[in-house]
Amino acid sequence: MKQKRIRSLSLLVLTIMLVPGIRTSAQSLSDNGIFYHSFASPWSSSLNPAMFPESASWYVSLPRFNADLSLPFSFNDLNLKYDSQRKATIFNVTDFLNLMVERKFRFSFNSDINLLGAGISFGPGLHFTLDAGAKVTGIATIPVELTRILTEGNLNESRCLSLGTTLPIHAMSYAYASVGASFSLPDHPFSVGARLNVMDGYAMASVDNLTVDILTSPDTSSMSLMLDYLGHYSGPYPLLTEDLENGATKASIIPKNFGYTFDLGFKYSLHNLDISASLLDLGPGITWSECATTIKPKSDHQAIQFDGLDLNRINDTAYFNGWKDTLLSRLDYKAESGSYRFTPPTKMYLGVSFSILETLRVGYLFHGELSGGLFNRFGEGDFRMNNSISVNASLFDWVEVTLANSLSYDGETWAFFNPGLAVSLNPFRMVQLYAAVDYISSFYLAEMRAAHVYFGINLYGHR
Repeated sequence: MKQKRIRSLSLLVLTIMLVPGIRTSAQSLSDNGIFYHSFASPWSSSLNPAMFPESASWYVSLPRFNADLSLPFSFNDLNLKYDSQRKATIFNVTDFLNLMVERKFRFSFNSDINLLGAGISFGPGLHFTLDAGAKVTGIATIPVELTRILTEGNLNESRCLSLGTTLPIHAMSYAYASVGASFSLPDHPFSVGARLNVMDGYAMASVDNLTVDILTSPDTSSMSLMLDYLGHYSGPYPLLTEDLENGATKASIIPKNFGYTFDLGFKYSLHNLDISASLLDLGPGITWSECATTIKPKSDHQAIQFDGLDLNRINDTAYFNGWKDTLLSRLDYKAESGSYRFTPPTKMYLGVSFSILETLRVGYLFHGELSGGLFNRFGEGDFRMNNSISVNASLFDWVEVTLANSLSYDGETWAFFNPGLAVSLNPFRMVQLYAAVDYISSFYLAEMRAAHVYFGINLYGHR
């Protein structure tokens, strides 16, 4: 039996080592996964389908909510200074744009509303879960090379905008219903779990490819832009005005943007040591068909001649609108109707924890996320990740407190202090009232650039 355990553990570790190497264009991820190593929270099961709460015979999750937001700057980064002589607040644009180059000028947000969840255990080795809710996810990166053009100019020099990401803009919202099961053989330390997620998309918008080459003419009288782009849209209303004029109708009340993904997980227990891993949202994702539009140039490299604008007339609404309409008319794009597939972000977890008397637990968690999904054929997306250490303390199952901190790397710099705190109050051990603030980039509001919040209520039945 001991040799079988060693072989199983070796295979598990080898598999986990191969998973993060799929794509390694790493960026920081604003999430500690603070509930992953929890003693009794159903959140752990949502992050790994093989990790049904060990002390539960059943549970019901009432509406629960979590959301995170990550910004490239804080209020203090604006470095606003008041000039008493001029009686004006001064903002140094050059310093700010240089800082944004360092931080990739990236914004991200995620939110998840779980309307209802339930789990039931049939003995120590067989568990089933049900969940239903809605998710919104998005990431956007402003081209970092654009900041250099604003500060350094482009005179007599060909310049290609460096975007700092393979997926410049992506946002989607969808409803989901999930059913999962986990199983472990009697007297065996290995548990496996799987979950099917059925989804119906409400809206999505994405720029999957964007390159811009800029060249100033020798006499500086004009500028030439060479464009290549690919965009996708699907939502309750048609994207283009001409579609409405041609009789296009809005989407149905229940959109027909259906799809599915799978979650897979496993857990290996050896005495007080637990090793676990999971992959979430594997599969083809959502087929977007309601008002689905693909936009791209009519030619491979769309050229636009730009003569500049008169800064003295920038406040003239008629002049500005005319300049904008002229520039847009030169885009010469083509819009194609037709369905396409897009996948939610694929997430992966690797956790190791050590427990003492079901009272204290110390854990490590690797958390990775591929923003475009493993099966997105339009844009590969970026791989974001972090590493976190957590300590869980449980007092007779009536109170559980978790402290966590992330060590994150954005591809250039390390961040060593991104703490989180979770508290679960469990009166009579039957009700769980929990809240958490996770991945706090700073304790001072003026310096904060990222945060992740959770709250909700569970009904819990002990074995």
